[in-house]
Amino acid sequence: MAVSIYIDSFGGNYVGAVADGNKLIEYRIEKKNKTVAIGSVFKGKVENVLSGMQAAFINVGLERNGYLSADDMLMDRAELEGKIELPDISSLKEGDEIMVQAVKDPAGSKGVRLTTNLSFAGRYVVYMPTVDFVGVSRKVTDEMTREKLIKFADGLRPEGQGIIIRTAGAEASKSEIKREIRFLIKMFGEIEKVYSVSAAPSCVYEEGNLAFRLIRDVYSDETEKIVVSDREIYEKIKGHASGIGGGLKGKLQFYDKKRDMFAFYGLNIEVDKLLGNRVVLENGAYLVIDKTEALTVIDVNTGSFVGNDNLEDTVFKTNSLAAEEIARQLRLRNISGIIVVDFIDMTDEEHREKVLEVLRKAVSEDRERCNVVGMTGLGLVEITRKKKRRESVSMLLKPCPYCQGAGTIHSNDYTVMRIRTALLDLFADGYDNAVVDMNVEIAEYILAKNVLKKDIDKIFKGKRIYIIPHKTYHQHFFLVKGDNNKAMEVSDKAILLY
Repeated sequence: MAVSIYIDSFGGNYVGAVADGNKLIEYRIEKKNKTVAIGSVFKGKVENVLSGMQAAFINVGLERNGYLSADDMLMDRAELEGKIELPDISSLKEGDEIMVQAVKDPAGSKGVRLTTNLSFAGRYVVYMPTVDFVGVSRKVTDEMTREKLIKFADGLRPEGQGIIIRTAGAEASKSEIKREIRFLIKMFGEIEKVYSVSAAPSCVYEEGNLAFRLIRDVYSDETEKIVVSDREIYEKIKGHASGIGGGLKGKLQFYDKKRDMFAFYGLNIEVDKLLGNRVVLENGAYLVIDKTEALTVIDVNTGSFVGNDNLEDTVFKTNSLAAEEIARQLRLRNISGIIVVDFIDMTDEEHREKVLEVLRKAVSEDRERCNVVGMTGLGLVEITRKKKRRESVSMLLKPCPYCQGAGTIHSNDYTVMRIRTALLDLFADGYDNAVVDMNVEIAEYILAKNVLKKDIDKIFKGKRIYIIPHKTYHQHFFLVKGDNNKAMEVSDKAILLY
């Protein structure tokens, strides 16, 4: 796929994007002073061992202890699970010093996830100094090619260590692969030297920043251009261009125009779309993406697309288009974990299989491992996607201080009910008069609907209640004040209720 890579920098953030034309495929944002990056290596100290759970908490010098589990002791379980023997975590004891690598970002109250089986990714290979294994990326499907690559890699790896040839390695020359393996082996030797003289806990190796990881993982001979707006990053990439190869230097461009780079290339519109949970498809149908704590749910709707007279055909076309867009959104938003897709019901079994085929083919382009489970009778499809870093959208949004993540606010009736309760409490405390500051929309609702008229005629009879509308007040916020003075001083905007 011929794509372009864009790298920007502002404030304390790196921003990276991959686009096909002006259509975003990936979008990443990362703080420059990020405490830990996936792939960083630590000299940790064992704080606590949970033998029954085959897990341990490791102090690596971060705010929270890292978590080491038997399940996480493989950097790539899909490739290695069942092929090597996992160490017994119960052999660890409190106070032990151990070399570990970050495999997942901290999430919520959980610390960084760790592994003892180190892995270092280059452009063509993944080098594993602690794992005795040779493999080839699953995306290389030709058996003859796989066998040749495995035999070649087996002759290059040090005894007892591991090599996995990446997808890009299938197209690389033998000399390029040899050069990269030698570089990674030398790099690990330097890490071991730093580890030997470092005190625990400490970081002994930091993975490259967002810009270099993006180029490492995405750049290929088919890449059209790499546009960088930060002079320092541009010069560093330029300095490493010969080592990366693939004609990178000729495709590298420094962006020096006055307008924002993302706006100039029309990508800011695509970024803005990430802030919403609705994604409109080309035919007028749309997806609704909702995230819960346990999983992400994607609902497919026909929207304004009515198709032809054949309902089944209309549904099939919508689901097929949705399947391709869902794969793009997973990668673009970096959605991981469990994803459940609610496709529109299809009665034709052949159509159901074709939609699954479209989905599987689309997610196969993803750099992160995805697994698509078959469709249920209700049209539900489960997808799992490997989790490493935070979702892109989480870096662009923050929790609403009003709805606290509920996604809704109080209705007008409920807000008035709370005001009524506050007035009852105020008058029960012995006050004769009340002034209520409130949102202008709520004030208009009270006056237009006479919602407190009955209460004022009966339980508030003889009391004076003034309301003061405020345009700046949030809808659910109000302030009730008591007053026993016969001659009250109130704002010119105050309105006496009834």
